[in-house]
Amino acid sequence: MWHPKLIVLQPTPYCNIRCDYCYLRHRDDRTVMGAEVVRAIRDKIIVNIAPDAAPTIIWHAGEPTVVSLDWYRQAYGQLRPAAPIETRFSLQSNGVFLSEDWISFLKETDTHIGLSIDGPRELHDLRRKTRSGKGTWAHAIRTLRKLQDAGIDPSVVSVLHPNSLTEANEYFEFYRDNAITHVSFSIDEAEGAHEVSSFAYADHKAAITDFLFQLLRRAFAEQYPLHIKEVERIADVLTNGALHNEQIEPWDVIVVGADGGVTTFSPEFTEIRSREHNDFRFGNVLRHDFEALVTNPMVAATRAQIANGIERCRTRCGYFAICGGGAPANKFQETGSLEATETVFCRLSIQAAAEALRAFLEWSAASCAGGQVGLRGAGGAGSVQPIGDLP
Repeated sequence: MWHPKLIVLQPTPYCNIRCDYCYLRHRDDRTVMGAEVVRAIRDKIIVNIAPDAAPTIIWHAGEPTVVSLDWYRQAYGQLRPAAPIETRFSLQSNGVFLSEDWISFLKETDTHIGLSIDGPRELHDLRRKTRSGKGTWAHAIRTLRKLQDAGIDPSVVSVLHPNSLTEANEYFEFYRDNAITHVSFSIDEAEGAHEVSSFAYADHKAAITDFLFQLLRRAFAEQYPLHIKEVERIADVLTNGALHNEQIEPWDVIVVGADGGVTTFSPEFTEIRSREHNDFRFGNVLRHDFEALVTNPMVAATRAQIANGIERCRTRCGYFAICGGGAPANKFQETGSLEATETVFCRLSIQAAAEALRAFLEWSAASCAGGQVGLRGAGGAGSVQPIGDLP
């Protein structure tokens, strides 16, 4: 039986806003996942998950809240009784026009919600816009307030731009002043329909390292419980040795599109084109049973290529111990090969977070001991210097 960590379900490809860096190729498509697809997910995927598994089922890829609550009530009625007891449901939203009925539904079903908010208003509205070109920050903040008033503490995903990196204090104060405690940072990476990243024209690793370090330092100084996902994941690996890269083994991640198409490894494979890999579509729940999905030779061939890349990372990269070989979809998007090693995404999302954690630990140890902080500057972008390979 399967022990997936993450199951990504796409209720619809449609999104009701238009972000400058969106990677979705079909965000104008109003298709809604049919009841027959939901039943097939239950009968061919969910019932084959081991009872002791604890997957997260997340509604994502498009804006999930544009689909009616009646649809979700029926979907939960199909999926939840068949899922393992420890299954967790989640939803990622842009936070635009989330109704009171939606908030009640989230509480009733114990569904976690993540909001996409790119920090302070001027930075958010620069790139996250309505379909008519207006900023969406006010809508997202209104939804944040409503959720918090209802006793729901959403996590926040912020997509960074090079212009963000000198504004660490503004970001910290935004999170603090809006009682946001759990954040995750993404870079606007080249992926799917978004072919060129804003980070492609210079090496921003030192600046992102310093940005994260400044956030950690402010949170420490003010005793504010700001949890940065990328940093805490690395801290957990270094503390507990619990590294698990769920993107390198088949079926640790399962993705089902609104049409029933299935992929695995990286969720972003749904938006990547490759004739050699059949666009990373490894089956369809309407046409293929559990055994056919598991034994698809294209999955095995893809896994072999990914494994070659992982082994090359293992022998070449000093960050492998806290990375595990990176994201296959990102490697393919940036280089055209699953066997690639270091990518821009890796440098900016993994290596920078590791260096920020190390810099923060050195700074906090020196501060607590009453000594001088052993980092030059420690107050502006680019002040933290790379510290070398991790053990």
